[in-house]
Amino acid sequence: MIKIENVSFNYAAKEVLRDINLEIRQGSFSGIVGPNGSGKTTLLNIITGQLPAAAGTIMLKGRDIGSYRIEELARHIAIVPQNMDIRFPYTCLEIVSMGRTPFKSRLSGLTDEDLTIIENAMRLTDTLDFAGRLVTELSGGERQRVLFAKALAQKPEILFLDESFSNMDIYYSIKCLNLLRELCASQGLTVVAIIHDLNLVSAFCSDAAVLKAGRLVQYGKAPAVLAPELIREIFNIRVVRAGETGLAVLADI
Repeated sequence: MIKIENVSFNYAAKEVLRDINLEIRQGSFSGIVGPNGSGKTTLLNIITGQLPAAAGTIMLKGRDIGSYRIEELARHIAIVPQNMDIRFPYTCLEIVSMGRTPFKSRLSGLTDEDLTIIENAMRLTDTLDFAGRLVTELSGGERQRVLFAKALAQKPEILFLDESFSNMDIYYSIKCLNLLRELCASQGLTVVAIIHDLNLVSAFCSDAAVLKAGRLVQYGKAPAVLAPELIREIFNIRVVRAGETGLAVLADI
């Protein structure tokens, strides 16, 4: 689905990413991890066409991502940001309905099919009860679920998330991650997510990419990549395995 070749990026004179090579397969759930400032969000912004790479290419379904028109790209990918500053008092239903925009002309209204997709997205994210509420009145975690519902209503082939569950309580974080894993298996959805909690990556992601100082250190099956030795090298903490997917952080660093 996505092929990244020799991608580099600089902010002014500061090198942020260097020679990133990565192939993300259809139906995979890839977690991107790394210390603060390692280039995770920048990489996500380049993959999604929000930033131009200084060097290298990003191929989406065999085409250079730069060759897609914005509205065309939105029919393939959806993005759930970490935070979105929504100041206008839209209702939650209006926000989720915006997920159907890439498939509508300017003057066309929502069809019965659109309404069914929107309702299903809100039901899956437990936001249907919020439909008539103003998004400006929600808590941070509730708002993130509404943005997640909007992305699902877009019916993307690839879903990108940038620490999108950081404000959710543990119940909804697990619920949303379970839902994503199910959609990968049942519908072939491809998910690329920046997640700080290594245990969540190990438990829910099929694959993991580890960044440090703008370089891709390792990419592969999540349980194998998140080995205690590599975690200590990247994060300077000592962990041990706790079962097949869990990690236990020890006191010393």
